[in-house]
Amino acid sequence: MTSHALAGVAAILLAVPTGVPLAAEQDDQAPTTNPAAAPRADAEDHRPPEGRILNDHTFLPAASVRGPFTVTSFGSFMNLGYGTTSGTYQVGGQVFNQGFDYALFGATLDYELAFLRYFSARLALTPDVFSGANGSSAIVVGSRVQVGLSAGLTASIPLGDTIRVGFLLDATSGPNLALAIGQGLRAVINNCQPPSECNIDSGQFFNIVHVFTLEPAAAVSWAPLPPLGLTASLGYIYATQTSSGSSFNGSAVVPAFAADFDFGRISSVPIGILFQFRWIAPFSGTELQHITDLGGGVFYTGRQNLAVGLQLIVRRSAVSSTVDVSWNNFLTTIGLRYYW
Repeated sequence: MTSHALAGVAAILLAVPTGVPLAAEQDDQAPTTNPAAAPRADAEDHRPPEGRILNDHTFLPAASVRGPFTVTSFGSFMNLGYGTTSGTYQVGGQVFNQGFDYALFGATLDYELAFLRYFSARLALTPDVFSGANGSSAIVVGSRVQVGLSAGLTASIPLGDTIRVGFLLDATSGPNLALAIGQGLRAVINNCQPPSECNIDSGQFFNIVHVFTLEPAAAVSWAPLPPLGLTASLGYIYATQTSSGSSFNGSAVVPAFAADFDFGRISSVPIGILFQFRWIAPFSGTELQHITDLGGGVFYTGRQNLAVGLQLIVRRSAVSSTVDVSWNNFLTTIGLRYYW
C-alpha cells in the first residue's frame, strides 16, 4: 500500500551580489561538490521495502493466512463450497443415518487503505448461503444465510530488505439466519403428544443468531529468495454468540502458515503457486470447534499490482452439531485483488 501526501514546493531566487566572480573566472576555480549528495543517493537506493514486496519477491494473498503488509487494495472474490459427512439423526420414528451432502455459495468484497506508511485499515463484506443439498441433508444439516461485516487494522515495519513483521486486529459481526428443519420437526413431534396439547415453538425452525468475533494477531513474512516467500502468523479469537436471549462465548488460538513460489522470477512463465495451512484450536467455551484448513492456489503474476487466482482449501470440521467431523469439505475461492 502507498500513502499519498501533497506538499507545497517553494522556489527561492538568489540575486548575484556585487563582487561575485564572473562566469569566466568561475571556470578557473576547482569544482565543488555537495557532501550530502552521496549519502542521500545511497539512502534512496536502500529505501525500506513497500507494499507486499520483500527482497524483490511479491507475496501472494492467501485466503486463510493474513500477512503483515500495509497495502492499498480492492478485492472481489466468489466462494464455492461442497462437502459430505455422516451421522445419525432421529426424527420421530425415522432415523437418518446415511451420508449427507451440503453446498455453500458466497462472495467477499473488501477494501484496504494504507496510511502513514506503516499502517492500514480495511473493511470487508462476506455474504453467503449454506444448505443441505438434498431432502434428507436439508432436514439434518439445515440451511442458513449469513452476512458478515468486518473491520481491521494493521501496523507493520520492515526489518531489513527480507523480513516484515506486523500486528493485526480484526473484528467481525453479523446476523446468521438459520433454518433447522430436523430440529423443528423433532420439536413438533415431541411437543404434540397428545395433539390437543401441541405447542409449536417457531424458534425451533427458524432462529436468528448474532455472532461477534475479535481477533488480534502477529504475523511475519520472509523472502529468503526473490521467487520464494514465507508467512507465519499466530492469532487469538474471542467469539460470542447470542441466540434467543442466550449468550455463549469461546476462545481459540489460531496458528497459520503460507508459502508461495513465483516461477516468473526464474523463467518467462508468469505463474505463482501457493500453499497454506490454518488451525483454529479452541481452549474455552463450547460453541467453537476445531477447524483445520489445508490448501493451495495458482495465481497469475505477470502484473505486480494485480493478483488473479484460484484457491482450493480442504477443511476438517463438522458443519453442525448433528453430524460427524469430516475432511470432505472443499472450499474454492476465485477472484482478484488490485493494488495501488
